[in-house]
Amino acid sequence: MPALFNRIQTRIFAWFVLLLLAVQTISFALTYYGNELLEQQQLKNQLSIAKLVFKSEYNDRAYYLSAFAETAAKDFGLKEVFIDKDSRSFLVALNNHRKRIDADLAIAVDKQGKIIGQLLTSLDDANKGKVKVGPEQGQAFKQTLDFEFITINTLYALQGNIYQLSFAPLTSGAGNLIGWVGFGFVIGDELTNNLSEQTGLNTGFILTEPNSQLDEPAFDAQLISISNHDITERDKKVIGQLISSGQHHKDYILWQSSLGQIDEQQLHAFMYISQRDALALAASHEQWFPQLVLILIMLPVSLMVAYMIARGVTKPITLLINQARFIAKGNYNSKVEVGSSTEMLALAEEFTVMQQAILSRENKIAFQAYHDPLTNLGNKNKLSQVTADWFANKSPLAICLINIRRMTEVNGTLGHLVGDKVIVEVGRRLSEFSEIDLVCRLSGDEFVLAIKEIQSSAFNQLIRKVQEAVEAEYRYQDISLHLQVTIGVSFAHYPSDLQTVMRQADTALQHAKRNRIDLQTYSQQIDANSLDRLQLVNELKAAIENNELVLFYQPKLNLAINKVTHVEALVRWQHPVRGMIPPDTFIPIAEQMGQMNALTHWVIHQALSQYHLWLAEGIELAIAVNISAENLKNQSFGEFVLSAIEQHQVPIEALTLEITEDAVVADPENAIKQLNQLKQHGLTLSIDDYGTGYSSLAQLKQLPVDELKIDKSFVQNLMTSDDDKTIVSSTIQLAHNLGLKVVAEGIEDEGSLKWLAKHNCELGQGFYLSKPVDAKMLANWLVRSPYGQNSAET
Repeated sequence: MPALFNRIQTRIFAWFVLLLLAVQTISFALTYYGNELLEQQQLKNQLSIAKLVFKSEYNDRAYYLSAFAETAAKDFGLKEVFIDKDSRSFLVALNNHRKRIDADLAIAVDKQGKIIGQLLTSLDDANKGKVKVGPEQGQAFKQTLDFEFITINTLYALQGNIYQLSFAPLTSGAGNLIGWVGFGFVIGDELTNNLSEQTGLNTGFILTEPNSQLDEPAFDAQLISISNHDITERDKKVIGQLISSGQHHKDYILWQSSLGQIDEQQLHAFMYISQRDALALAASHEQWFPQLVLILIMLPVSLMVAYMIARGVTKPITLLINQARFIAKGNYNSKVEVGSSTEMLALAEEFTVMQQAILSRENKIAFQAYHDPLTNLGNKNKLSQVTADWFANKSPLAICLINIRRMTEVNGTLGHLVGDKVIVEVGRRLSEFSEIDLVCRLSGDEFVLAIKEIQSSAFNQLIRKVQEAVEAEYRYQDISLHLQVTIGVSFAHYPSDLQTVMRQADTALQHAKRNRIDLQTYSQQIDANSLDRLQLVNELKAAIENNELVLFYQPKLNLAINKVTHVEALVRWQHPVRGMIPPDTFIPIAEQMGQMNALTHWVIHQALSQYHLWLAEGIELAIAVNISAENLKNQSFGEFVLSAIEQHQVPIEALTLEITEDAVVADPENAIKQLNQLKQHGLTLSIDDYGTGYSSLAQLKQLPVDELKIDKSFVQNLMTSDDDKTIVSSTIQLAHNLGLKVVAEGIEDEGSLKWLAKHNCELGQGFYLSKPVDAKMLANWLVRSPYGQNSAET
């Protein structure tokens, strides 16, 4: 027994029992007075909930009928048999729709108001659910129907039953009204019983004569349905009088609502319950008094016991708090002692174990803070920690960022589990080099090497060994993986810090990726290019908005007549500080930064405006404009081009759009859709740089283009390379067989020009004719050139 009472668990249990008694006493007292108020609130809430439930149920039925009637009215098969006036087939089709929602009534009315189909289900127990043709089949419908009727939920009386009915118009393919179709649910016992189950109130429906007083016989005669079939005659009489007069009654809770008029009678819904049933509370006030007396007697005893327990519990807990504070200061080797009770001894032992667990966890956390969890190599924190003294002492230092290429492909093909194994293997291979002072993993496929005090020749030899080691074959199961690396190197030039050297190494790495080389050492030149590019990114949008761009034009010679008939518009950036910036510098930026659409829109508007300026000088030239894959991804690009042509009132044949093969390959389906839209309006489309992309002949056949433009790489050496002649000749023949014209770019000598003319190439352009020049210089060139439109034949 002493051991039992020495357990703190027993003491705490006893305290909670006493506390529970006190709480229960308060709860009983509050409940006693609260029930008085709750009874009244229950009456109001029950009636309010009943109203909401009824309206929700009734309105849901109406909405369901209306929505289904509209759905059935759209059924082509139903319309077809309706128009054919095949009575039997129509009734079968109408019944199929009725069965989908288990409607009690289905009606179809032609536009003359005649019922051509009426189905209703039997409601008696013997033939419950059996479908039969309604008695009004072939008769005139009792109500007037029109298009507006579809928004009305009406009531309909048939064979002593009242139906909740909804219609929808049937229309022909041309949108002409051919009739109506409607479905209905009976307002009867099923509905009243369902509402009664949900609300706990007796529910029913009655019909009343306008402005009539309800007495007992009249009420019986007009009763449609009621959930409580055991209702007394007295209840019927009282409820009828309450519905008629709208007054309240002390013995009943009643709600009623008029649902509408039918055959000059008013349909009412009502829900009621007697107050004696609603407030059937089984509480007995006589049971409260003994309990209250018992609690009052135990109260002083409880206070005394609680005080004694508090003293017994507080002392060891206070001691425990003091020792916990001592441990919190980092003293994990002390032994915790907090009392002699069984629980306190166990608690002290657990605190001692916890100290060791905390110490172990802190060591683990410290390790994780400085190491990569996958490879156990150091991370960026470790790199900062180790190199801090090196930078402080200005030690010679090289930082190498290593990127493992094709890791995305490995993860996507073989899964991330295999990818992780590859990363671990790469880390292992890098760690084998004793010359490397520190190997760290920065991210998914990126490692960093820190090498201190190494000579240039030894460093270059080490990097070659690192490449060979990492790129050596790695086998996973039966799969052979050949890894490739890209390395960016930066040397510390003091004063410097880790952040600066890491940024420089990353700049070198990104430069190596862009130029597809394996190794790049940082230099100020590539860094300046990176900074320039960043500035251009920020300035490009403003350049488009501020009209800093200009168009240059390169003439295209019609080789059949030796006259310039076309030009290609080429955009340049006239930077206010940097001067003329070529397109190769800023076009990739526009594509990456989402500015390509704005840039292309500007070029097209400027080119179309220039067409009119030349025309006023007597120069008529068709203008070709280059577009990119980003333009074709825009669903409204085709509409923009056609709108711009219409806005500038330029002939459709005066504009040609040049599209690279890669732009089509990026999204063939969408690109072909956009190009077809433009082709249908007569716009000329040209494939640019043909032969340098990845399109196939099958894909070329599908493209709605008019022209094929041979890339300059096949034309520049045309007179010295038989292979180029073969390629160009075959391309011209292929294009002509496909019904396409051919443009050759890169003509740099007279021999190439004559050779292309001899082989029936339609158009040619190149530096032999003219470099790209601005609009004014081109107009002057056309006046002086033998290829001008007004010059003598040559």
